[in-house]
Amino acid sequence: MNNIYDAIKEKENQIAIFQAQIAGLQAEIEALRVAARILEGGPGTPETARPVAVQTASSNGSDKTKRVWP
Repeated sequence: MNNIYDAIKEKENQIAIFQAQIAGLQAEIEALRVAARILEGGPGTPETARPVAVQTASSNGSDKTKRVWP
């Protein structure tokens, strides 16, 4: 049986890995948005792809985030 501290450390390591994967996916999504805007003939700068506001609401016990795009 694992020590509780080892189990906590393992979960923290898993979280760090997931956060790194999320950051990588966010960068890919941003690049795809820029590419889509370029292909559509619009401005392709990263500044145009950022949300204006982020609204967070909790409903039925789950957190949901809604981004408002320009």
